[in-house]
Amino acid sequence: MFLMVYALDARNHGDSPHEEDFDYPLMAEDVKYFMSLQSIPEAVIIGHSMGGRTAMYLALTNENLINKLVVVDVSPLRIPRESNDSLDFMAAMIDALKSIPKMSIVQARKEIDLILSKTIPDEGVRQFLLTNLVEKNKNLCWKANLEILIKNFNSGVMKFPSASGSFMKETLFICGEKSSYVKPDEHPQIKTLFPKAEFVTIPGAGHWVHSEKPSEFLETLHNFL
Repeated sequence: MFLMVYALDARNHGDSPHEEDFDYPLMAEDVKYFMSLQSIPEAVIIGHSMGGRTAMYLALTNENLINKLVVVDVSPLRIPRESNDSLDFMAAMIDALKSIPKMSIVQARKEIDLILSKTIPDEGVRQFLLTNLVEKNKNLCWKANLEILIKNFNSGVMKFPSASGSFMKETLFICGEKSSYVKPDEHPQIKTLFPKAEFVTIPGAGHWVHSEKPSEFLETLHNFL
């Protein structure tokens, strides 16, 4: 089976534009706009964490655009307190870059990795975050618009907007065993929004399911598709 895959950076992330306004309805509209530009009438939508919430909102408001939905380790009901770690991570990234003298990007990654290790003990997470360090106009900067992400975190990321109705197509929630983002006792309430939802838990995985257990994640995804 041949599938065309597009990996989208959310606004204020990666190579996507930096915007002052930042919330789930806007990010869902961004996906909808991309699909229209590419003449994609319907697609399987996959999203992790914030991207998963964007995917859920798109599904609830534009069911006709989605064939199947895959949500990776996030719930529409609530975000656990440990998600506040993301705020600490972003603040640490800003401070770390400001604290180092001018140097090559290779040296800077090593220095910043050492600084971030005090706030972010998981090396895998640090290495992922360091992929956002780039050189622009001979200066080092972060690809992600960290200041705007921090500013809009509570209003734009923590709160899932209300949407009427349910998504009546096949839906898969892939959860990490060690994560508290999707709790089993929440499954019935989630199924009021996504009646055809299935829940699969990846043993030994935390919130970053796809990077911590890539083989198991891909096998689960392949079986669903």
